[in-house]
Amino acid sequence: MPPSRRHVWVRGPRDAPGPHPGVLIAWEQRDGAWYALVSYYLEGDGVLAQQWLAADLLTRVGEASVHSRA
Repeated sequence: MPPSRRHVWVRGPRDAPGPHPGVLIAWEQRDGAWYALVSYYLEGDGVLAQQWLAADLLTRVGEASVHSRA
């Protein structure tokens, strides 16, 4: 699987903290910070979302820290 196409856990906001299962689609650097285009599933709401998220909200599946860049 290409490095930008990997399974990740998405940390959400207080009302839906997750972790939510997702797939990282692409990376983009903005003003020195990394952002990822991620599709992820919010089980509680039954919603599939796709959005650009800050890298610190993602954890590569299999990593222990929820603060790692995927």
